[in-house]
Amino acid sequence: MQVTQAGQPIDLHRFWDGVITSSSNLTRLRNEATSLRNRQEFQRSHLTELTNTDFESWAKESFEIATKISYRNGALTGSPRDGNKDCTMVAAAPVLPVGYVVSASRIADRRL
Repeated sequence: MQVTQAGQPIDLHRFWDGVITSSSNLTRLRNEATSLRNRQEFQRSHLTELTNTDFESWAKESFEIATKISYRNGALTGSPRDGNKDCTMVAAAPVLPVGYVVSASRIADRRL
């Protein structure tokens, strides 16, 4: 996948990892986590998904998000060609749909 038309191809899983942890700087990550925790929409009373504390349920919820949103119900496809596992070598990687990055950021913030 490409985030933009001019961007380098990137594995979709790597894209989502980058949305969640765009830095390896622990101080920056802690500050981002604190900032999220302080936002009104992320107060515990607004996080209805936390009423269910079953890990299997959370895993199923994440799988559903991956299937329906990340891969757009199978409409978002693209993989390295000729057995090549390096996405940067894909000549014509599809570009992520308009609004995808914004949606991914909102989902990642809430999941965190």
